[in-house]
Amino acid sequence: MRGIVFPLLCLAVMGCAAKMQPIGASRPEVLRDVEGYAIASCLASQSDPYLKDQGDAWASVIIQRMKGDVEVLDDVLDRVKHENAKGEMAVIRDETGPGKDKALPMLYCVEIIDESSVRAAIQKAVAVLNSAYEQ
Repeated sequence: MRGIVFPLLCLAVMGCAAKMQPIGASRPEVLRDVEGYAIASCLASQSDPYLKDQGDAWASVIIQRMKGDVEVLDDVLDRVKHENAKGEMAVIRDETGPGKDKALPMLYCVEIIDESSVRAAIQKAVAVLNSAYEQ
């Protein structure tokens, strides 16, 4: 039985390894920048001064390095603002203060790119900017 298990295990691992991305492979730069801009914009709109500062700085870096027309990001920003206005912040129970909630703006902002309206704006921006990033 052991003689069969090891080869099968090796085949399973090799099959999984063949599907893994090589080290250094990542999503396209244009997608990274547009999604990053959405997350950074969300952080910049938070009330916490540190998150606001970090979001603003991150968005600035993206705008400085991005290729193509920055105005394409306006719709992404509008969609993020629209989602923020809904006030659907992720929360958990605060274990240090019984009966209190703890807001999770980092989780909320990272996941905002999965909201359908934000994702649609991201995809639209990526489609417009893609040619500038391929040059």
